[in-house]
Amino acid sequence: MMVYYLDSSAWVKRYFNERGSDWVDGLFQEDHLLSCSTLGLIEVTATAARKCAAGAIDAAGFTETKDWLLDEWGSFLWVGLMPEVVERSLAVADAFALRGADSVHLASALQLRDDLGIAANEFTFVTSDLELKASALKAGLAVLDPQEQGEMSAGSTT
Repeated sequence: MMVYYLDSSAWVKRYFNERGSDWVDGLFQEDHLLSCSTLGLIEVTATAARKCAAGAIDAAGFTETKDWLLDEWGSFLWVGLMPEVVERSLAVADAFALRGADSVHLASALQLRDDLGIAANEFTFVTSDLELKASALKAGLAVLDPQEQGEMSAGSTT
């Protein structure tokens, strides 16, 4: 089974129509293990709240999005901000000069891959953040950007 780690720039495409949303939707339809840091849950929820505050979605849409997000979160393999992830985040920030949240996402993905002990070809980091993508590639992860996948189905990524 393929494991996909979604950072918030990719995961948010599930709930808001953006370039790459169809591809992300496909990941949720296939038999993949999806994962993210607990930070990602906060970031995607905050994006929905900001869209509501800006008038892009109404209060009912915000509540619906939050409920959908939390329901799907229940099936995720999540990575908490445990001491080893925090330590690795500091090392990642130092090595790649990433922003704080991006450092947490990359460190979480690396920690998860190591903890699972799976082969590199069974783990993919999914992001639409260019700096994070470059750093993840340098760190040895397979990386996919939903915006580059176009209308390809998730099944063609395996």
